[in-house]
Amino acid sequence: MNKERLLKIIEDMTEVIGNLKDCINVLQESEEDNKTIFIEFGLKQIFMDFFITVENLTSIILKEVKQYKIGIDMKASLLILRNNGVIDEEMLSFLNEERLLRNRISHRYKEPSKEELLEFINENIQNFDKVLDIAKIYI
Repeated sequence: MNKERLLKIIEDMTEVIGNLKDCINVLQESEEDNKTIFIEFGLKQIFMDFFITVENLTSIILKEVKQYKIGIDMKASLLILRNNGVIDEEMLSFLNEERLLRNRISHRYKEPSKEELLEFINENIQNFDKVLDIAKIYI
């Protein structure tokens, strides 16, 4: 496994999770005004950044378990990780929900509301940390 790439993913993921938590705190503690729209935009971008790190992590783990294929989509990749015991059913469900939200944000169709995104993050904040823990297993 490319340890340098893995360490960069862990570093990025750690930073992104911290930024997610900070954004949530600011949005929940602030009155909505003309500045909170920028924080909301930032939250969406940070959410997408987290998923990019998940995609990178998935790629190197697939290579590690000798299941990597050029052009494989994320849905299929996550199933392979589950079938190889890298993630469990609960993590698969979380990552699939996150994948769908990320698609809605990035492709701008049925974009999630601030409330929907905050609810998802708040209900799953421990899962973001669990993904980071999975990455650290491979150090």
